[in-house]
Amino acid sequence: MLFAFGDESADEKKERVFAVGAVIGSEQHWTWLEDRWNIICDGVPFHANDCDGNREDFAQFTLEQNQERYKLLTKMLAISGLGGFGIAVDLAAQRRVNPDALESLAYYKCFIELIQKMRNCAENNKDIVKFTFDMRPESEHNTGVLYAIAKNTSNWKRFIDSEISFGCSKDSARLQVADLFTREVMKAWDNKIGPVKRPMRKSWKCLRETNRFHAEVFSEEWFRGLIQNMPELEKVTGMSMSDYVRWLSATRRKVDNISNRFEYMRFVIQRDGE
Repeated sequence: MLFAFGDESADEKKERVFAVGAVIGSEQHWTWLEDRWNIICDGVPFHANDCDGNREDFAQFTLEQNQERYKLLTKMLAISGLGGFGIAVDLAAQRRVNPDALESLAYYKCFIELIQKMRNCAENNKDIVKFTFDMRPESEHNTGVLYAIAKNTSNWKRFIDSEISFGCSKDSARLQVADLFTREVMKAWDNKIGPVKRPMRKSWKCLRETNRFHAEVFSEEWFRGLIQNMPELEKVTGMSMSDYVRWLSATRRKVDNISNRFEYMRFVIQRDGE
């Protein structure tokens, strides 16, 4: 079995970039990194944003010490044999193209794209991947529903574990690894579109050069293409906003939210097949 640990990251005001990423590998690779990770952290639960910004638990150390810690942890991840994939959404582009989109859609778009990348990795290795994500109370129920929908489709069920788990990063070095990687994914795009343009971070360069860590960004071109292709997508999927509105009325649901959209998806799959 392969084990994937995931997390999310966004810019300070959650206005420009949102990302979800996961690091994947065998138990052997994870154990090797975990042992060294815990030694480097020396009892301080790692949080990439705080370490990089000299805040919270890391305020007790000098900036130079925190920079060295971040650098060393990144190098350990790079040589661990683990791999990773991150999905980012350009929030500013989404607002420009589709200002009425539900705010939480970015997370679920990133999530479903990410688990597909992990599923593909498992298939290529003729294995099964088990997911553990950092706790996100506001979305765990809907994440579980979306995961179950994916799990029950024929070309997914052989490669992803039956259940998704959630844990606390303070208690898990593996989730801390995911936190570092996902923040690097987010920063890589934010440095391109943010108010201050910056060159590629050395930490992201270190991971990228292994050819095992990758990222994908959904930006303006993708959102415009989605709107342009929506009529064809509705034909292919059997789902449309007009049909969804009728379903809301028939089921006496009064609110358009993520939970109802996912339940509508399940209804259509049961009605029409995959």
